[in-house]
Amino acid sequence: QTCLIHFIKRHLSLTMGRKTQKKVKQKGGMSINGLDAELSGLFKTLPPIKRAELTKVVEKLFKVSSNFASEPTTPAKQWQEFQEIASLIEKVQEIESGYSMCRQLPDRKSAIKPFQAWLSDLGAVIKNVEVSDFGEQQGLGLRVTEDVAEGDEVIRIPQKAMMSVETARTSSIGFLVERDPLLKTMPNVVLSIHLLVEKNSPASVWEPYINILPHSYNTVLYFTPAQLEGLRGSPVLEDALKQYKFVARQYAYFYKLFSNNMLKDYMTFDEYRWAVSTVMTRQNLLPAKDGGEKEINTLIPFWDLANHDQGKVSTDYDPSTSESVCYAHRSFSKGEQLTIFYGIRANCDLFIHNGFVFPDNQEDCLTLRLGIAKTDPLASSRLNLLEKLGISSQKFYLRRTAEPMDGRLMAFLRILQLDAQQINQWQEAESCDPLLDIDTRIGVDGKVMQYMITRAALLLRAYPTTLEQDQATLKETKDEIERMTCQLRLCEKRILVNCVAYCENILKAIQSK
Repeated sequence: QTCLIHFIKRHLSLTMGRKTQKKVKQKGGMSINGLDAELSGLFKTLPPIKRAELTKVVEKLFKVSSNFASEPTTPAKQWQEFQEIASLIEKVQEIESGYSMCRQLPDRKSAIKPFQAWLSDLGAVIKNVEVSDFGEQQGLGLRVTEDVAEGDEVIRIPQKAMMSVETARTSSIGFLVERDPLLKTMPNVVLSIHLLVEKNSPASVWEPYINILPHSYNTVLYFTPAQLEGLRGSPVLEDALKQYKFVARQYAYFYKLFSNNMLKDYMTFDEYRWAVSTVMTRQNLLPAKDGGEKEINTLIPFWDLANHDQGKVSTDYDPSTSESVCYAHRSFSKGEQLTIFYGIRANCDLFIHNGFVFPDNQEDCLTLRLGIAKTDPLASSRLNLLEKLGISSQKFYLRRTAEPMDGRLMAFLRILQLDAQQINQWQEAESCDPLLDIDTRIGVDGKVMQYMITRAALLLRAYPTTLEQDQATLKETKDEIERMTCQLRLCEKRILVNCVAYCENILKAIQSK
């Protein structure tokens, strides 16, 4: 790969007369030497002393983030570990600041026309849809230029326009993809490294596409520790801290891997989190070229500009033409934003992997982590009964629907309330399936409902803010990340309040009988 600054200088020397060794000036009067000085200000390699300092910090970061055998399990210890990792990342960013060989992306709006021309040249077919700016909260999206009916084909993108794990294998990093143990098992990371390299490659076929990508994201990788504090009480906090830790470790891993080649000049933490966030928020799975069952992580230009809305999945793949095809999932009027349905995903997932919250999410749920206490004298019997029902995970979900509890959660809570005699009776029963039936009442259901009312109340009190305070903040704040975390807390609290009301109604019905 040619160094970007050398590419620019070489390009200018060929087009501006340096081959004749004459001192050539631009129209504005700047000489080639002056331009060299300006470019040197834009593209600076890390001096050896700074590189040595950075290497020491990265080595410590790798060690701290690789404690697989002794990972913290309590919220307090997880936060303490995050603070140490965040402190090291801050040092990394300080050292890397001002020394970058990485290309800066242009203004996104100015990149729209070249991007659309590039897509057209590659054979993409776009019908009655254009790229448009939807303001600070949503950024660039797709606008309908003529009325579109439900089921109309609107976007058809050929495979040759897409970036994927397959294109990574045939690129300059192909040998790494085949040999490196991390890249061999993590296709999303392969795509991130592929994107990072192509962004800084002077001859990338995907340059028009990369130029239209966001410059930063609202993923947790961009959160400050103070912003992450806004997730206190939410089960999403643990997932956010793990995500930050995993990406910090990946950065340290690739820093070490690329230490002896030119890629080291492009492997900054800011560049890597940008690449990871781009892939995380935009990737999709498409069939492999060989037509096998395997699906390939892929970036689909233009289609990935569509924002999310409630609906149905309306994107398909046409194997006869090797094209991704998107249909309108509902009718759209001229001037409306064209949206797609990202699939059945809870807000916790959208928050972590896409950097937004969808308040009207009909598929939303709240994660509950429950377990059998090791000090419980009936722990072994309870676990055996759970195993008979195929319940091994300690993760359960409360839904936003009228019936927030599913059969798995109900069965777990019932088994948690059984005494020794009741456990023996269920173990000897022909079937334990009635424990999964949420519509049938059994003897311990009063205790189950009381347990969930108490548990939900405790979870609500764990948040640093009340539901009313969140509603007020949502009206007042202009900070996008604060708005997003506030929306998430509100969605979670409403699920808990709904659960309390549901359990209280059942409890009243039980008591009345």
